[in-house]
Amino acid sequence: SCAISAGATGTLSNTATVATAGGVTDPTPGNNSATDTDTLTAQANVGITKTDGVTTVTAGGSTTYTISASNAGPSNTLATVADTFPAALTCTWTCAGAGGGSCTASGAGNINDAVTLPTGGSVTYTASCAISAAAAGTLSNTATVTSAAVDPVPGNNTGTDNNPVGSGGESTMTCHP
Repeated sequence: SCAISAGATGTLSNTATVATAGGVTDPTPGNNSATDTDTLTAQANVGITKTDGVTTVTAGGSTTYTISASNAGPSNTLATVADTFPAALTCTWTCAGAGGGSCTASGAGNINDAVTLPTGGSVTYTASCAISAAAAGTLSNTATVTSAAVDPVPGNNTGTDNNPVGSGGESTMTCHP
């Protein structure tokens, strides 16, 4: 039983040989070795989460999303993190890697970033977004991560945050006894 390095690529070949003891002649020396060759297929369980930590947002206000992509392995992978922000948002973002993960340090607008996600690694984006004063309804925003490796659990490759949009205006109420 052998563990294969998470960074291994290409073809894995392993040869076993046998030799006779001194003074013994092998009449068929051509069968004294055997090789097993396997093509390595990278497999990486990548996932993503997205939240702004609030249940409602205000038109004309702001919100900050935390978007985290990670790799549960078993292979290291290159991946793409993407987030197309709704038209009601104007965003700037920063990114930091952990556990060997790497990403573009900062940007503005939508995220479409090539990242490195080793097994156990992650990248976290912090997107600071201004909300249009005309925003209404529900602000729905989805981030995705796509691996260059085979993903055995593709169901965790999207993260969505939904918030009803409240008005930014103040209201007053007068109560009469």
